[in-house]
Amino acid sequence: MRNKETVTEETDALVVNAHGGLVLLASAVMRDQFVTIVNVKTHEELLARVTGVGQRFMGKAQVGVEFIRPDPDFWGVFPQPKDWKSSSLATPDAMPQKV
Repeated sequence: MRNKETVTEETDALVVNAHGGLVLLASAVMRDQFVTIVNVKTHEELLARVTGVGQRFMGKAQVGVEFIRPDPDFWGVFPQPKDWKSSSLATPDAMPQKV
């Protein structure tokens, strides 16, 4: 069992969407690791999973994160793209059905 470690890092998001984003991190993280993303303007927190870690450059890596539950309002993007609307996000009822 790994020790639970809390690390806080202020960073920038390079790409954002309703499902997560791409952030720059100096902290070492691994794919499938859970992280908490905090919007410093709203103080909202979301749990996310690391989906990928790029090569390090100047001490930081591009890290893909996916929210555990999509949240089109988290990043504060206005106006939101049409595909960010809550009703258009994939839900079990809205997902295509196999026939």
